[in-house]
Amino acid sequence: MPSLPHTRTTGNEQVERFEQLASEAFAPMRIHPAAPGAGGTLCGARPGGVLITRITGGPCVVRRTRALIGSADRELIKVALHGKGRAGVQQDGRQCLPGAGDLVLYETTRPYELRFWDPFDIVVLGIPRPLFGAHADRLPTRTASVVPTDGGGRRLAATLLRDTAGELGTIGGGGPHLANALVSIVLSALAEQPVVAPAQDDLADRLLTYCLGRLHDPELTPESVARAHHISLRYLHKVLNGRSVTLASWIRGQRLDRIRRDLADPALACRSVALIAARWGIFDATHLSRALRKEYGRSAAEIRRGARTPP
Repeated sequence: MPSLPHTRTTGNEQVERFEQLASEAFAPMRIHPAAPGAGGTLCGARPGGVLITRITGGPCVVRRTRALIGSADRELIKVALHGKGRAGVQQDGRQCLPGAGDLVLYETTRPYELRFWDPFDIVVLGIPRPLFGAHADRLPTRTASVVPTDGGGRRLAATLLRDTAGELGTIGGGGPHLANALVSIVLSALAEQPVVAPAQDDLADRLLTYCLGRLHDPELTPESVARAHHISLRYLHKVLNGRSVTLASWIRGQRLDRIRRDLADPALACRSVALIAARWGIFDATHLSRALRKEYGRSAAEIRRGARTPP
């Protein structure tokens, strides 16, 4: 199949269709939207057997479970270039939080989970495992680990993926040569990255991923996070110090950001400020308005009024 049609979906039935298209393009997966009816777009091409797609969507969880893996599935190495939106990737006991411009790798031959907490825009490369040759045996040590694209071959890989995704409708007879170039540049980017991320960095990703999934819990504190991971509070602070993160303020900032986003969402205009705040683990409305004003320069009421005012 040389190309995939540009497909946009909205509504519950279309979400199922979107899941079907993504499963047919790569391998069977399940997509669980964070909000009913959240849709997305998928467009792609298949030069020389390598699938390159650009995918956008809303907050959701994507899972490829062991039950979905079959012997007839394509064995693909998936390389994702993250554009916008906070995301988490989990495979082989590792977790990471790729940011805008980061590359991350995962495989369809084993279970994985992707979490998108915000609307996202990513470019995903699906490379048949045999195209990596002898290098394929070393890839499991690199799954679910962030590959920054801040220089060298890594930056070149990100540029090539972005540019190719922007020209999906024009890919023609040069497909096999493009496929070889994509595989080569991915191998070059991986060769510049250490095989195993430092243990503290890996733990930092696990700690932050754990917190993102529990922002609704008012009992979420640095102490509770340390207990859940069987480490001391002092060691937790040491691990996150490398990210220039103070966990209590990071949790507070993540909660305020989601409350601000919900207050500005016309679809949630019927919900009270207190309900929105409680959804994200904050129950003191008076404190909330002060915190929002300090963080964004506007109170909860002003954020909501601003969302109703036409630009």
